[in-house]
Amino acid sequence: MSSTSVVDKSIHAALISQENDKLKDLLLELKFVLKDDKASDRSAESLIKEYCFEMSDVSSVLSHPDVKVRQFGAYCVAGLFDEAAADDLAVAYLKEDVEYNKEHFVKALSLIKSFKCPENLYARMDELLGLLKGSRTDEHKHYVKEVRLLLGLLRSDAGRRAFTGQKLKSEIILTTNRNFREVTMSEVKGFPKKTFNAGVMVMCDDTTAIENIRTFEEMLFVPPFDEDEFAAIGSDREVAGRYVREILKPYILERMKVRKDEKKLPVSFRVDIKGETVQNKETELQRFLSEVVEEESGFELINIRNDFDIQIRFVTRKTGVLKPLVKFFVPGDTRFDYKTVDIAAGIKPYLAATICRLCAEYLSEDARVLDPFCGAGTLLVERDRLLRTGFLFGSDIFPTACACAEKNLARAGLSDRSKIINKDFMSLEHKELFNEMITDLPFETEKKTVSELEKIFVAFFDRVDKLLEKGSYMFVYTRNAALFKKQIVRHGITMIKCLEISKREGAYLFILRN
Repeated sequence: MSSTSVVDKSIHAALISQENDKLKDLLLELKFVLKDDKASDRSAESLIKEYCFEMSDVSSVLSHPDVKVRQFGAYCVAGLFDEAAADDLAVAYLKEDVEYNKEHFVKALSLIKSFKCPENLYARMDELLGLLKGSRTDEHKHYVKEVRLLLGLLRSDAGRRAFTGQKLKSEIILTTNRNFREVTMSEVKGFPKKTFNAGVMVMCDDTTAIENIRTFEEMLFVPPFDEDEFAAIGSDREVAGRYVREILKPYILERMKVRKDEKKLPVSFRVDIKGETVQNKETELQRFLSEVVEEESGFELINIRNDFDIQIRFVTRKTGVLKPLVKFFVPGDTRFDYKTVDIAAGIKPYLAATICRLCAEYLSEDARVLDPFCGAGTLLVERDRLLRTGFLFGSDIFPTACACAEKNLARAGLSDRSKIINKDFMSLEHKELFNEMITDLPFETEKKTVSELEKIFVAFFDRVDKLLEKGSYMFVYTRNAALFKKQIVRHGITMIKCLEISKREGAYLFILRN
């Protein structure tokens, strides 16, 4: 129990006695207590009692003459009274006459769990956008902060701006594994296409026809870009501004039109810079291009840090010119929705899908499939997605990995014909032999030396005959190819193919038969 008396800590008493400095100190203290409340077992009810902060005091605090009392009070009101004080907070926010303080009210409103935004908050957004489009004032930077925060609040209420460009003719890049671009190329049907160094370029007028292909990593849209006309996009304000006004803004908004039943909110974005030649000035370029996009779009495109609708990616061409690409995060990539949890060293789903495609001619329907180093279960799921299996069995020495795999396989609808066990592969046994194996082998790290890996690889082949039927196929992905190949020869296993997945990572896919 604190030695400070209840009266000394009474916000209600400080309000009545007009002890403004004390009131401010109590609210600041309470704000920090609420911020750290995850580490505390104190409920809102106990804090209300401890600080003698009554619901009847809320309007007095939020309209107090002292700007700091209003600021600290907004956070405290949201933290203690939640939905019960939502209307009072919204009214106080709109009445607040100190511009830099408005952002604190928006932050406080965002803490309320189920806040339904009143129409006048949408009107405030329109007002702010009008202020930002006008001539600059001393308050400009505060308007920018407020509009970014308000966008997040309104979007949580109204929902994200939807992608509406499925049927628009677009040039699209599907980034892939660079060594096996033709795998994705073969899956794109009915559209002009070609490979290039990072993947496959497609001229498409129906994105729904390609968005479920599993072997690409990202889908990037290519806005029209004349390299000669806009060569100085990364350095000349006028050139960059003209490109945003004339091409980039219309291109994006045409693909994210506001539907009749939707609230009209700005599109949120984030700028990213790719390319070695801009490495030393990446942050400077990001800031420059973000400001240009915001201002020249009339703030219909708003730069925020997290959970943005689109990423505008500027990539350095060989000429040094920055070429823009756009990644839309709505409607969202649902191909790998089963993967709700992962482990640090987990294989990327698109790569797992690519590996399975490379093994396609050797796969059997209804196979009993073993992954002895299953991690989060990604390879098992992708194997079944390509061709239905009879039974999936995964093991891993790490309990966390097994828990992840079980959740992911359940989400993929595979619980009824799969089993995951937490066991070291070296002691793994199974009554019924498997007739297929697919796995991502452990690789050399700071925690796993070459000699330790060699022991694992030796034991791996020693276990094969005890777990696999004779003549079974093994699909093994490894980043220690030379070490693994040595054991293939030593154990007399038939190597059908050895495919280089990534030279930089030393990653290879071995297709074997025992």
